[in-house]
Amino acid sequence: MIDQKVTLIGTALAVVLVVVFGMFIPLIGGVIALIVAGIVVGYMANQNIKTGAVHGALIGLFTGIIYILVIYVISGFSQKIIGGLIIYSLGSIPVYILLGLGGGIIGSVMKTRQQHVEAILKEDDSEEEVSSEEDEESYKKS
Repeated sequence: MIDQKVTLIGTALAVVLVVVFGMFIPLIGGVIALIVAGIVVGYMANQNIKTGAVHGALIGLFTGIIYILVIYVISGFSQKIIGGLIIYSLGSIPVYILLGLGGGIIGSVMKTRQQHVEAILKEDDSEEEVSSEEDEESYKKS
């Protein structure tokens, strides 16, 4: 199921990061921003890899649409730029979706691994407690 709060947070984060990274790293700033936002969303969704991928793809889609709308507004709602924006959106929105999807998968894998490691550590701690109690009992007997 899609978590709307996580999707909205991720979209806002992606838009802000695309603008900020785009200013400092013009050619690849948007790519880095979408991957980072996708990782954050995939980590926050934390149900499974599929859910993280869907959330990442959604933030890529929404970020692409917002980016196209911002360009249209900056151009002053010009009729001359519409054709170019349509062509640009046909190429850029799928790329944004794929970048968000990849980031979402990475974030989900990170969260799943973290939960797996925590479960292993809890098992090790419980085994150590049992063995230390047995050691104390054998020490008391001798």
